Amino acid sequence: MTIGEKIKYCRKQIGITQDKLAELTGIHPVSIRKYETNKMQPQPPQLEKIAAALGVSYNALNGSDTAGLRLKTVGDLMGVLMVLCNSGILQISGERGEDNLLKEETVSIQFNPILSSYLKFGYTTRGKAHTLSLQDILLNIKSYKVLNDLLKWEKMNFIYHSALKSAGENPNEATQAAIDEIAETKEQVELELQKSQILLDTSNGVKVKVNPNSLK
Repeated sequence: MTIGEKIKYCRKQIGITQDKLAELTGIHPVSIRKYETNKMQPQPPQLEKIAAALGVSYNALNGSDTAGLRLKTVGDLMGVLMVLCNSGILQISGERGEDNLLKEETVSIQFNPILSSYLKFGYTTRGKAHTLSLQDILLNIKSYKVLNDLLKWEKMNFIYHSALKSAGENPNEATQAAIDEIAETKEQVELELQKSQILLDTSNGVKVKVNPNSLK
């Protein structure tokens, strides 16, 4: 999907008009229409407002494979994890059930061994320095809902790439149409999983990113 198609999809998902989106963001309605029809590309400040109004991560609209990733909310985190998986930096394996979803109790999440051998993170407690490897940090993912969402995405990613592999280099028209449908469903799942506006910094309790315009 293009940025415009993603904006249109998310807007329709929450049942608001282009005029309402314009009102929530303070962006001219004509600009919203041009964004959705790909006649004009929103700049980062405008895209940030649109993402907030639609209740979706900035990364989800901007594209997880582009530069300028944000890491402020749980939705942003999902986008970053998708990038890591797609690039081979993060590797997920396990026993797959009949529904193609990896069984949670069998899941193994690992960073690329080369990356793990070079990068370590440090922290200090009571004046004593400690070191954690990437793998140590990644194990903590299993304590959060993030893991379940990541496995939902992994399932769709697996189905999509399996379909591509089965189709071969020259799929017929019907097969290509089926692949395109799977690709669209995959992108919709990615958008849904990047909607969480809960801020990653929850040291003082759970915080949610709120669009100021929605309070007017």
